[in-house]
Amino acid sequence: MAITNIHPIKSTLKAAIDYICNTEKTADEIYVSTHLCSRENAHNEFSLTKKQYNSKTKILAHHLIQSFAPNEVSFEEAHQVGKELCERILEGKYEYVLATHIHKNHIHNHIIFNSIDVEEGKVYYSYYGSYMKIRNQSDKLCEEHHLSVIDLETQKEINEIKKRKFVNWYDWNEDKKGNSYKSRLQFDIDRAIKKSLNWEDFLKIMGDFDYEVKEGKYIAFKNKEQQRFTRAKTIGANYTEDSIKNRIQNKDKEVGKIIDIKSSKKVKSSKGYENWATMHNLKTASETMVLIHEKGYASIHELEKDLSKLSLSSNELRKEFKAKEFEQKRIKETIKDLQICVNKKAHYDGYKKNPNDKIYKMINKKDIESYEKAYAEIEIFIKQFPHLKNIVVNGLKQNDNKCLFKSLNDRSKNLQSEMHTIATKHDEMKVQYEELSKLKQNIDKFVNKLDEPKKSIVKEIEKDRIQRSKNVVIKQEKVNAKLKNRNRESR
Repeated sequence: MAITNIHPIKSTLKAAIDYICNTEKTADEIYVSTHLCSRENAHNEFSLTKKQYNSKTKILAHHLIQSFAPNEVSFEEAHQVGKELCERILEGKYEYVLATHIHKNHIHNHIIFNSIDVEEGKVYYSYYGSYMKIRNQSDKLCEEHHLSVIDLETQKEINEIKKRKFVNWYDWNEDKKGNSYKSRLQFDIDRAIKKSLNWEDFLKIMGDFDYEVKEGKYIAFKNKEQQRFTRAKTIGANYTEDSIKNRIQNKDKEVGKIIDIKSSKKVKSSKGYENWATMHNLKTASETMVLIHEKGYASIHELEKDLSKLSLSSNELRKEFKAKEFEQKRIKETIKDLQICVNKKAHYDGYKKNPNDKIYKMINKKDIESYEKAYAEIEIFIKQFPHLKNIVVNGLKQNDNKCLFKSLNDRSKNLQSEMHTIATKHDEMKVQYEELSKLKQNIDKFVNKLDEPKKSIVKEIEKDRIQRSKNVVIKQEKVNAKLKNRNRESR
């Protein structure tokens, strides 16, 4: 596989030629060739040609780079491919200096050629069409020399998989729900709901909290410290537009929390607060029990059983997420091995056809070993994910690289979508679990199982209800008595 790019040289031509001919990079200039010019005076000869034709172009030369895949080509062959590329695209009409750099794993050719030809003084125009001609000729030469060629579309598929980020379950949820600006958004939405009378009021309050609101298919918010909007639905099922509207309408039904009277410093310092907290706890416990019954639970035991089921289901979802995450990660890793197999297949096939040709094996030893090592990793991948066996094996056998990488990319995209669905479902379960857990915690705190003898919460609630009814009667009697006294006095 050879990758090409080209750019103009508008100054320091001599420095550019000296750089590409660096002795350390070209084995003492063994891999340097020239055409219609000398190595030492190429920059002057380029200039003389321009003066000869009175050329006014400001571009001194063009610098073309042709890079090969690591360990795919020998020094000599790379240099030869560079020469042949010059012949095909420059057709012997342009002065050039060709240097093959061999100091890195990926061998590459540098070609600096004059910006005008020597026959007519015609200017070489570098644009998309001329670049594609270079690219096509480079690909043809690679095929002729049995080097791999990967088309642009396939390369795009590979790059997309390589760039995809893979995160663990914790990071996924931290990013999705966040403990930074997303958790702050949750907190502020909760605050706004408690203060709001209706949807318009809620939007106004969110604006007062320094949020910019974007309405549309999905409601989104952006704090002044953020650069992008955050869709409310991404921070939990309890924060979609419909959920928020429903919570505003039913906020009076939202149950408060039981106050821990024993450990509260405020209770110890204020008898009045203690009386208020006691009444608050009785009222909250009563509301909690009503809500538990409304949700269809005949007893706390039934609620506990459902909480246990939700916890198990949530754990199963996390396992499923991690399995898909691992498969997606392994696809990304295996892409590298598949690329090696694609690049080295011609070398390996030549060795398999002629296993007794010791010279061929010696020359291509690195390529053969690279192929075998990469294929061994691919076999491990196939054992881990047998449902992808046909895609990988058939793609390699048929040498259909484009289809192979596209199929893996499609699978990776599907996994991404499935992971999103699982995470959303997990969020919804978590909202349900937290809601039920809050009800159970209220009952547990009220009964105070650890420090006090067990009481019948139903009896306590009923006792509270009767007492409150008595208080209402007493209050009404006092009012009636005052009215009678006033009537007497008026007579």
